Amino acid sequence: MIKYHPVRLNELIEHNMETRPSHRSPVSVAAATRAILTVMPDCSIESPQLSNMIARSAVKHGHAVSFDLMSI
Repeated sequence: MIKYHPVRLNELIEHNMETRPSHRSPVSVAAATRAILTVMPDCSIESPQLSNMIARSAVKHGHAVSFDLMSI
């Protein structure tokens, strides 16, 4: 299991956005959060901060964002 580490978390988020086709539907914050927490279950970042990190990365990579975190 990978321990929480800010650099690793940023790498996971960036990888998620870089490998996502730009023509797809908006990035689901809930789905991205689930994907990150599957790889890094001991991540201690609170949901609002994690969703902001995901959204910033998505916008940086030209993706629209769906703030659907309530569904988690």
